[in-house]
Amino acid sequence: MKYLYVIALIGAFVLGCTIERALTRPAVAATPSMPSDGWTIHIDAEQHFGDAHPMEIAHHYCKGVTGGLLECEIFDSDAPDARLVAVETIVAPKVYSSFTPSEQGYWHYHKVEIPKVHATLPGMTPDQAAKLVAQISDTYGKIWLLWDPMTNVNPVGTPTITVLK
Repeated sequence: MKYLYVIALIGAFVLGCTIERALTRPAVAATPSMPSDGWTIHIDAEQHFGDAHPMEIAHHYCKGVTGGLLECEIFDSDAPDARLVAVETIVAPKVYSSFTPSEQGYWHYHKVEIPKVHATLPGMTPDQAAKLVAQISDTYGKIWLLWDPMTNVNPVGTPTITVLK
């Protein structure tokens, strides 16, 4: 999760650079975009599939979205036909502190979680990864496990919230 913090920070930096470029460029015809565009921050981490599968790798692809949130699609592999099995939403401390204590119980603090999940940032240099980790280390994440790909071939079962210990 430490890397998720880094990812959030890189996402904020990229968003800031994008806005700056857009404001300094001459007007051109708008290029259509899709909600699926921009899922480019890649994080691999353990312990996202619950106690039954602590060593399985969750493959995150994240981006910044409206309202200052960072969201991650979590797949069971990096293969082209990987299955979407979870979603993580990441918020800043100010947003987290606005939650009720019962809601806060569903969230994990990335400064504590990132070292525990042996997160890596494929495709980033160590310096880039360190910067992203520093940016996201003070954020909080909530993971919705849609189904357990290690137990089921098909997307069956009750969705759960994975609370990292």
